[in-house]
Amino acid sequence: MNRIEINGKEYNIKYTIRALFIFEQISGKSFKLESLLDNYLLFYSMILACNSDNVLTWDEFIDAIDNEPQLMVKLNEAVEAQQKQDNIFHQDEDNGEKKS
Repeated sequence: MNRIEINGKEYNIKYTIRALFIFEQISGKSFKLESLLDNYLLFYSMILACNSDNVLTWDEFIDAIDNEPQLMVKLNEAVEAQQKQDNIFHQDEDNGEKKS
């Protein structure tokens, strides 16, 4: 699991089904990244999903991004790193199977 610092606090972030459920609850629509807002909501949902004991409000999240634009770069990098790691695990599983 990756971690990111926002306003001096560390938050776990991970792309999970719980994050997608939270995204749908907040947005009121099925999960689909169609806009800039959707991308920000996804990152915020990932934070909420993995940090139930350390709640960050939407306003705090947006203010932090306004004050530190590099935060979005860090969030993107964390998601990309997780996707690479997940792909490595899936490749290992595929390599262990016999192909016909």
